[in-house]
Amino acid sequence: MAGSALTITESRRGNVCIVALEGRVDSSNAGDLSTSIERLISSGEKSILVDLGAVLYLTSAAFRALLVATDEAERNAARFALCSLAGHVRELFDVSGMLELFTVLPSREEALARLG
Repeated sequence: MAGSALTITESRRGNVCIVALEGRVDSSNAGDLSTSIERLISSGEKSILVDLGAVLYLTSAAFRALLVATDEAERNAARFALCSLAGHVRELFDVSGMLELFTVLPSREEALARLG
């Protein structure tokens, strides 16, 4: 289904692994996001940044995937942060009370400075 497309791109900047998301994160693809982040953590990554700047929409399945990733990162002494929340996506985080549950930084550059 074209409306459920999610692109997950991994890159590295210094010691930080960046997971850039593009599209919609919903129940049809949140498992892919979980798998990607779990693989990074289990491979020993200690600083993971999820860039949500190109996310158009997310559902409770996305929140669950990110919460599980945060817990897993904590258990493995890894730093985990989100950045570039804007528009409707930021509003969803705010209204749902999820902003307080994550380390959220305004931009990728600020996040890299903090995590790096």
